Amino acid sequence: MNMEEQERAAYLAGNIVQASLLGSLIDAEEREAELTAELEDDTQTEELEALRQFFNDCFERLAGHYPCPSVFSDYDKSVIFKAIEQGEAND
Repeated sequence: MNMEEQERAAYLAGNIVQASLLGSLIDAEEREAELTAELEDDTQTEELEALRQFFNDCFERLAGHYPCPSVFSDYDKSVIFKAIEQGEAND
């Protein structure tokens, strides 16, 4: 029997205190799930920001001038990949 069912059963049995406590537990679990989801979203946002910064840092280290590189541009990505390949060939 899940907590919602236990809460209903306690209420129907007249045990209002137990029903109230179970209701509070249910609310707390729902809030915990919401906060966990928010934390995961914040973590993903931080990770995406770090990746964006890394991409921009890569372009800053290249000799050319790239005012607004895009991770969605095949050309921009090829510039990074070519620089990596050239660096690997020199090692």
